[in-house]
Amino acid sequence: MIMGSFQGRNFIITGGASGIGLATARLLRQAGANLVLWDVDEAKLQAAGNELGVATAVVNITQPDQVEAAMQTAVSQMGSLDGMVHSAGILHSGNFTEIPLDVQRQVVNVNLNGSIVVAFTAVPYLRQSKGSLILLASSSAFYGPPEFAAYGASKAGVLSLAQSLRLELEDAGVHVGVLCPLFVSSPMIDDFKDSGMYNGLGAAHTPEDVARAIVKGLKKRQFMIWPGANDAVFYAISHLFYPLRHRVMRFLWQRGNR
Repeated sequence: MIMGSFQGRNFIITGGASGIGLATARLLRQAGANLVLWDVDEAKLQAAGNELGVATAVVNITQPDQVEAAMQTAVSQMGSLDGMVHSAGILHSGNFTEIPLDVQRQVVNVNLNGSIVVAFTAVPYLRQSKGSLILLASSSAFYGPPEFAAYGASKAGVLSLAQSLRLELEDAGVHVGVLCPLFVSSPMIDDFKDSGMYNGLGAAHTPEDVARAIVKGLKKRQFMIWPGANDAVFYAISHLFYPLRHRVMRFLWQRGNR
């Protein structure tokens, strides 16, 4: 369905060494796109680059100087930037007061501040190409889940960032898209599968599910990009049935802790 539909278009993918980022890179590469992958895991990044035959760069997305330098190098290599898929992020779960404060601050720094840095650096190039900026939020952005307080707060910020940028960049022809999936069976979640919320809800998607949604969203230039119908239903419950949000979240959490 997507073969050749991105022929010759140029993308940077953060978090491209594994999980959603790598799955998206594989699909875009199959569709003819030119790619540069960013990640902090040098060994996995090199393996991904070798697999796909694309350029890579070790980049800490919270460091503006690193991001700007890597952006300039990537655009120099490819000639332009048609799309930025920002999937890099981290997760820690547990009761709020049991997670060290510096760990929680790191979650916010990587997920929210990193998204701001990446978007701020990419937007001037995307204005030139009328390209796409894809941000990864989470269903935890709709209503903060227990055991994921800092993570949910950071992803709510990413969703708000995407909404703001959509309005600011619409007249410039820049496409902004955001995903808010339920749990994804990616490497990021592997160490936190004993949480009550995860046990109560379970993984709804694979990285490949999310990657297919991203590619479809890029092709159709969608804003809210849903990997599955259940994500959209959860969003509807959160927004249209406000009094139910707390009860649904509490039920899922308690069920997972039984």
